[in-house]
Amino acid sequence: MARALPVVLLLVAAVVFPLSVRTIFLEVGIERQLGTVQKIFYFHVPLAWIMMLYGMVCGIAAAVQLRRQSRVAESIAIAAGEMVIVAGVGVLVTGPIWGHASWGKAWTWDARQITTGLLWLVFVAYVLVRRYGAAGSERLAAALAIFGAVDVPIIYYAVKIWKTTHPSNDVVGTLPPEMWAALWPALGALLCTATALVAVRARQELCEMDLDDAWVEAEERAKGETA
Repeated sequence: MARALPVVLLLVAAVVFPLSVRTIFLEVGIERQLGTVQKIFYFHVPLAWIMMLYGMVCGIAAAVQLRRQSRVAESIAIAAGEMVIVAGVGVLVTGPIWGHASWGKAWTWDARQITTGLLWLVFVAYVLVRRYGAAGSERLAAALAIFGAVDVPIIYYAVKIWKTTHPSNDVVGTLPPEMWAALWPALGALLCTATALVAVRARQELCEMDLDDAWVEAEERAKGETA
């Protein structure tokens, strides 16, 4: 079942995503003030949600791994942290394009922009520490992941706390039906793709850990035979 899940999710995404793109560009009307640029909304918002979701997943999994030394939790944390970076690139590219059309500036040092950029940098640091850190750096990496998870609710409430120019959280709830019909398929397709990639990457990390153990065991046996 664990092996089949990514395949099923990718097949769902392969069917839904083209239909979603067709709906976004051919069926949803063009917004009067922003024009075609507004259609970035249907990719920017889902990517932001995915970024925050897997930021939370990584932080929780890292905390579990730190406490219980669970390999499954460790592999999930690594895979989720990498997905935060991938989704974050999409957010930080589409956001300034949308912002330039809305505010006349790609980057306004808006509180949500700053906290989102911070989240991305934290998880870049997490992945680098996990990959290149010395022995014992797992604790530092876990602390970074937990800090990133704490930043997620700050991103969500940044608009309400600091009253910034960024659209409020209530905007999505007030969308007309035709925009909802385009947003949810796009979110579903992107989320299915992201989840499938995280599952594959986590399994790959587990296999890598097992392979390392096998190499260590083989070397110990070789030393015992030559002794």
